[in-house]
Amino acid sequence: MTARTPIVLLVVGALLFAYIMLFERDGPGRTEIDSRSGLLLESVVRDRITRIRIASGDERVALVRTGSGFDETWTLENPMAAPADPEAIEDYLRNWEFAIPVRTLQSPSPEDLQSFGMEAPKAEVTFEMGRTKVRISLGSGAPVDGGGYVRIDDRREISVVGEDVVALFERNADAFAREGDAGAPDLSDLLLAEPDADVAEPDSGIAAP
Repeated sequence: MTARTPIVLLVVGALLFAYIMLFERDGPGRTEIDSRSGLLLESVVRDRITRIRIASGDERVALVRTGSGFDETWTLENPMAAPADPEAIEDYLRNWEFAIPVRTLQSPSPEDLQSFGMEAPKAEVTFEMGRTKVRISLGSGAPVDGGGYVRIDDRREISVVGEDVVALFERNADAFAREGDAGAPDLSDLLLAEPDADVAEPDSGIAAP
């Protein structure tokens, strides 16, 4: 061991610590993951989610959370900017939070992955927790008993899920929009409208000489 070795180890340790602080501080800790053992999304923590992205076919939905606790607010970011229904968000997150795989295939073969349709997934849901992202892909194949095949990020294992989980990939913007909120009204037609020429001028009450 040379005199430079402790310095090199110190630098490496500092770099690893900086990486963890920068890229992993928003993700769940080991205790949080262990407490969710057996659930489909062990690494997604409800209170840490800052954005949800749903991609299904041509549909793209993005939801953004600001604040926390009683000050928490969810907003539709895509395909339009509008307030989101907090009850719809809560229902969506609760369904994901307690989703349980029917079974998990630890080492599927390349032929299995092709049969499951994982090479060309038909839908994806991404949960962002600050810099941390968890992506759930839904394969284009379907189990014989219904439901679907999903993969978390780029892990090797594939989980079989029920139809209730598959339905979560199909939620569109209308499902999250606050009822009766169509956004700001379009007043351009009113602003550009010309005065009606047929409307008579008001009578001044002064007789003509």
